[in-house]
Amino acid sequence: MVSRLEAIFPDDWQSMLNVYKDFIYSTGSQPVTENLLLALLEIGVRFGERLSRLHPDGFVEIGCGLAIPSLTLATSGHTVGRAVDIDPKVLSYAEDIRDRLGCDLEFQCRDVFEDRPKLQKGELLIAEKPASYKKNILEVEYNLMNWCTIEGHNLAVIPSFMDGDDLISYSLRCEKHGKKLRQVGFKVENRQICEQLPFRWLIATK
Repeated sequence: MVSRLEAIFPDDWQSMLNVYKDFIYSTGSQPVTENLLLALLEIGVRFGERLSRLHPDGFVEIGCGLAIPSLTLATSGHTVGRAVDIDPKVLSYAEDIRDRLGCDLEFQCRDVFEDRPKLQKGELLIAEKPASYKKNILEVEYNLMNWCTIEGHNLAVIPSFMDGDDLISYSLRCEKHGKKLRQVGFKVENRQICEQLPFRWLIATK
């Protein structure tokens, strides 16, 4: 069965995997299997593919890392987008993938909690497994949801699977986030992305 990664990037998926692998090894992380790297890329591609069907007027991905959801959106023709991260090193890897793909995506290096990007009406805020050097993961997740709740922006987030999480606690946290978004008028899609990994996406739209 052909993955969505291979289907959407038939000529480039192997080079994307190589860039991803180079980045992971550059961080000093323990070696991980190629199958795990492919599964993590697949999550970002499926997320971006799903978001493309929302037809957003624009998007901003924060804490973007390699920006796979944004690159998938840009490849699908959504050219009004920005991807933001505080780490210039990871952005250089993301820019390498963008240049290989030949798509149009703006990257910005900044701390979104010190210098928050402004969203225009109709733009989508994206965060895949958000984290911060300064805040714990739960605080980051709640800050994102509060931002969108107060300002009325559509939100697409893949909550991080934290140390100490199991399938039940992670699913319950996602449901708790979804419930709060529904209470303020969002329609929420909450689903597991693939069988290999536990990650779920929450897509909250008005």
